[in-house]
Parts: sequence; structure tokens; C-alpha cells
Amino acid sequence: MLGFDMVITNLAAFVWKRHQSHWNWIIMLVSLFVLFMALWMKSFFLTFSFILGMAISLKKLPDPVPPFALVEKFLRHERDWLAAPWSWKKGLQAFGIIASVIYVFVCCWGESLMLLLLLVGIYANIACVYGNKRMGIDDL
Repeated sequence: MLGFDMVITNLAAFVWKRHQSHWNWIIMLVSLFVLFMALWMKSFFLTFSFILGMAISLKKLPDPVPPFALVEKFLRHERDWLAAPWSWKKGLQAFGIIASVIYVFVCCWGESLMLLLLLVGIYANIACVYGNKRMGIDDL
């Protein structure tokens, strides 16, 4: 069983290293949207395209020069969030991320555009609350 743990650890480290590359991150993100379309349309072709995209994202691709500013911002935020110590706020954020992913998968499988728009509205509301806090309008 110890060998299986080592394989999982090495695989996770390999995927994480590829995930930190800009082009690989973009391909992974696009592949995720293809997966959502595959779930929505229940398409084997799109499911195969998702698998192919994920396989391509595991290839070593060169980093762009200069790096993409927006992708670097997302990757830096992700690294900072993962490096931060666990607290009730980080636990609540992790729960929200996991629940949102499950929710989107169910909405795509059930082909419910209204439920997806409800999630977008909830995220917009959360963004407004944090924007107000950042501007000093509202004190959380």
C-alpha cells in the first residue's frame, strides 16, 4: 500500500507542476469548459475532446515571454490561498468551491440554464459585497 501512496504523491506533484505553467493552465481551463458542454449535451465526442485536452495539458509546454498577467495573477492567488493556514474562513471557501463544482456538474447534466444563472447571480452578489468591503462602504 505504501507504493500506491508514493505513486499518488508523484502523480499529484507532476500534475501540480504542469498546472503552474501558463499554457497548461489555459488548456486545462478550456478543457473544463468542454467537459461542461459534454455534460450538457451528453456528447461522447466532447467527452473525448475533454480527455484529449487534459492529456495535452500534461505535456511540457513553454512559458510565454512575457507571462500572461491575468493567468499569473490567478496562479499566484491559488498558491497564496493553498499556502495560507486553515481557518474557518478558508474551510468555508473550500466548501463553497467543492459545492459549486458539484452544483455546476448537476446543472450541466440536467441542462438547467436557470440554475446556472442563479449561481452566477450569487457569485455577482458575493463580488459586490467584497467590492463594497474593499471600498470601505460596508464593514463585514
